[in-house]
Amino acid sequence: MLLVDFVVFLIFPLVFWELSRNVVRDYPAMILSTLPGILYSLYRFKDTGGLNYTGIFVILNLTAGLLVDFLSGSALQLLWNNVFYSAALLFIYSVSLAARKPLYLFFTLDLMVMRGYDRNTTKELLFEKKTYKIFQLIMLIYCANELIYIVCLSRWILKYGVEAYRLDIILDKSLNIMLSGASLAAFFFIYQAANEITPVKKIVIAKPRRNFVSLSSYWTSFYFEWAYFYFSNHKR
Repeated sequence: MLLVDFVVFLIFPLVFWELSRNVVRDYPAMILSTLPGILYSLYRFKDTGGLNYTGIFVILNLTAGLLVDFLSGSALQLLWNNVFYSAALLFIYSVSLAARKPLYLFFTLDLMVMRGYDRNTTKELLFEKKTYKIFQLIMLIYCANELIYIVCLSRWILKYGVEAYRLDIILDKSLNIMLSGASLAAFFFIYQAANEITPVKKIVIAKPRRNFVSLSSYWTSFYFEWAYFYFSNHKR
């Protein structure tokens, strides 16, 4: 699945953009290059656990990103709208941090509920001082991620115009990979801390296709792929 993510969200948009822009023009090429990712994201929506905090956030982002793309009207305006949308995300992340309800805390809560934890008990645990500082740190990284994207893409648009689109794709996915890694590392640290206090109950897990893959490895790969899927969709 991780390989599919790379193809759908990075390789395909770049290749399609380069090959089709001279045929269908820049703006339609941009729109069409994002459609496979949108369809794949909707197909994968069930992995977010349905209408929990993360699921709602993913769906809202997909919907908003789709509207931004189709209402832009031109290739250059679409790039600028990506900047504006990233600024809106920066504002949302900052507000959640200032309100002492960091969004990443609720994303983590959803993941832990998927592993069998009680939602209400775990929520109280995550607001404890020891773990809460980690959520604040991750939200600062979220904000830094959006700020870097805004500054870099703005400068590239002013310098290269529509040609900045290929840099937009590469920058967006590179930042998301790094953000996914930091978020996943924080999740496992918090998970270990929570497990010392509240043992996870047994849950039924689908058997891996290959018997030699351990349960621990299966869950690790599942959460890494899940985290990358979410963060690679924070704009589209």
